[in-house]
Amino acid sequence: MRLEGNRIVLMELTDGDTADIVRWRNQEFVRRRFLYQEPFTSEGHRSWIKNMIETGKAVQFIIREKETDAKIGSVYLRDIDRRNLKAEFGIFIGEEDKLGCGYGREAAELITDYGFSVLGLNKIFLRVLAENERARKSYQRAGFTEEGLFKQDCVLNGKKQDLVFMAKFAGEKRAE
Repeated sequence: MRLEGNRIVLMELTDGDTADIVRWRNQEFVRRRFLYQEPFTSEGHRSWIKNMIETGKAVQFIIREKETDAKIGSVYLRDIDRRNLKAEFGIFIGEEDKLGCGYGREAAELITDYGFSVLGLNKIFLRVLAENERARKSYQRAGFTEEGLFKQDCVLNGKKQDLVFMAKFAGEKRAE
């Protein structure tokens, strides 16, 4: 499957992408922005593919830069709840020089459109560390709105962290 945007293409994840996913997720600039910060392994990623992707509980795509066809990151919908028509959004840009280029916003728009139109979801939500202002602004530009602040909701590296919950709904227009 292929989802095409203006500057990126989303390609369905394959086992052949495992080395890139592991490399990206273990980089400090990526890892420190995730709630799950343990070292990422090939075995763990293959387990994710088997237990989540192959069972339909998640969909995941590799983000490719259109101009160069270079792989630059990944975007996914996880814990797809077909009864309640919702799923959790996740993304990471794994190439540091591609941060701040608008690729994350475009990938978010493509996968949420896919979630609404193809999967029939009504709500796509995310959790983000409150201190991650850059990501929050990108998500807002992609049409997510803040639903709530959960104070001291997780502990990372011994530090209590606040989480912001954001969501995007089918049929809602994005504020420009």
